[in-house]
Parts: sequence; C-alpha cells; structure tokens
Amino acid sequence: MRRLMRRFRRERGASAVLFGLLLIPLVGAGGFAVDVGALYAEKAQLQNGADSVALEVAIACANGAATCSASDPQGLAGSNALDGVADIDSITFPDDNLVTVTTNTEDLGVRHPLASILPGVADSTVVHATGSAEWGVPVRGNALALAIGYCEFADHPPQEGVANPTKILVEYNTGTRRTCPGAFAPGGFGWLPSLDCSIYIDVNDPWVDSKTGNSNTGTGCTDSYMATLVGQTVFIPIYDDFVGSGTNVKFHIAKFAAFKITGFKISGSNAYTDSAAPRCNGACRGIQGYFMKFVSVSDAFELGPGSDLGAKIVRLTLRTS
Repeated sequence: MRRLMRRFRRERGASAVLFGLLLIPLVGAGGFAVDVGALYAEKAQLQNGADSVALEVAIACANGAATCSASDPQGLAGSNALDGVADIDSITFPDDNLVTVTTNTEDLGVRHPLASILPGVADSTVVHATGSAEWGVPVRGNALALAIGYCEFADHPPQEGVANPTKILVEYNTGTRRTCPGAFAPGGFGWLPSLDCSIYIDVNDPWVDSKTGNSNTGTGCTDSYMATLVGQTVFIPIYDDFVGSGTNVKFHIAKFAAFKITGFKISGSNAYTDSAAPRCNGACRGIQGYFMKFVSVSDAFELGPGSDLGAKIVRLTLRTS
C-alpha cells in the first residue's frame, strides 16, 4: 500500500504537466474565436461605411452634381464605426453609373492579442470592405396599376429634401385637365388592368391598355391593399398621350414617376384620406401625396437611358468583398 501511494504521488506531477500542455491549445482556440469575432464586427462597421459613402456619391451623380462625390466621405465612413475611425482606400467608377468605395481600418489594423499567441499569427490585421452603388433611370419593371397624366407630373415638381412637402390630389376623370395637350384621357389618372395592383411596363414598348370606368374593380387595387402603401414611395407610370375612346383607350407611357402616397379615396370610403392634403369629397376618386425624385429600392427595375425628368433609382449593388 505504501509503494502504491508513492507511485500515485509521482504520477500526480506528470498529470499536472499533461493538463497544462492540453490547456494551451484550448486557450489559443478560445482566444482565436474571440479575436475572429472582433474582426467580423470591424468588417461589418466598415461595410456600412462603404455602403453609405457609395450611396451618397451615387445620389450626387444622379443629381448631376459637377463633382459627383460625397461631401465628407471619410467622416461618413467613420460615423459608421464604433471607434469613429475608418479610412477611404479608394473611390472609383468602374462603369457608367456605377461607383465603388473601398474602406479599411484607419490605424495599423485590428489587434488580436489572444490569437497571436499561436505560431504564425500576427498581432493585428488590416480589414477592408467594399461597397458599390448604381444610379439611373428605370425603363422597365412592375409599377402600380394606374397611369398619371404628364400634366400632373409637370405641374408638381418632386419634393426631394423638402422639410414640409406640398401634397397634391390626383383625381380620376377630372375635367380640370381638359386643356392639357395630349394628356387628357379623360382624367388625372386612369386605371390599368391587373390582378394584383401591379403591371409590368416597358417604356420601349410604351402603349398599354387602360381600364374603363372609375371603379378599381379588376385592378387588384383594393382599399385594404392600397392602405399598405400609405407612407410608401411607389413607382407610377406617366402617360403623355393616348389613342382611342370609350372602352378602347390606350396610354402612351413616357416614363416612371416616384410618388409617395399619403392618402387615397378609390371607393366610396373616406377611411384612408389624408386630411392634410387637398380634399377628395363627394364622387371624387383620387390619390393624395407628392412626387419624389430618388428611390433607393426597386432592385427588380432595369435601368437604362431615359428622360432625366422622371424618377431615378439609386441602389446598392452586389458586394464584392
């Protein structure tokens, strides 16, 4: 028994050494996981900064600015980082209507002291992120299933960046537009046939059928669906000419407009009207809101050459890093 106890005492020291040797890779692996998490967090912040700068540059370009650049790109990139610092590697224009912004960590890099105890691992890493944005005129895609006469658009300029935008009422079958050349057919807007309040429009194939009557039946544009669009900016086709009469009217679609809906009355109900916009009383049918210049959504829309007077899309493109 005495010999057995002495043997256990000798092996107790060996077990401690073995435990210490096994603990080293466990500590290293845990430190590696913590430091990799920090790298990913820094990468996400840099990505937000690159995207923000790319969008600001794209908006400036879409607006026809002479410099076509962000006012303070480094400050904007840094504002998206928790430590407030980020560096702009480059701002390039690899294609027409496309800008790419690359950011990195402004100092020597993101330090990872725990992972650096492993052989071959440096004590810091420079992190990069790339964001790209494009701008242009929408030429084809799905829009709301109604067409607005060009006069409505021409007489009410986009309210981009306006603190208190002026709201308008676009009425169906309004006689006030009878003197508007070529665009009265016969109202401020006309319904387009649809099942879900959406219609595919290609301005290169511009003639589309209209739906007769002031009822939204047969368009999919029910009160409940339109209510989901209040406060949203939607694309609406703008017509500048028409042919036919009665049940055979066709609209000539010239462009798309971005319209922010604030209220509407498309049936007999006043439940969704905007009291701060021009009233739609009695037999009036119309939509309330105001035109916008830019939208940053609508990935499904194809961009191309077109009139600068219509809406423009500014959107992020596929990230490359």
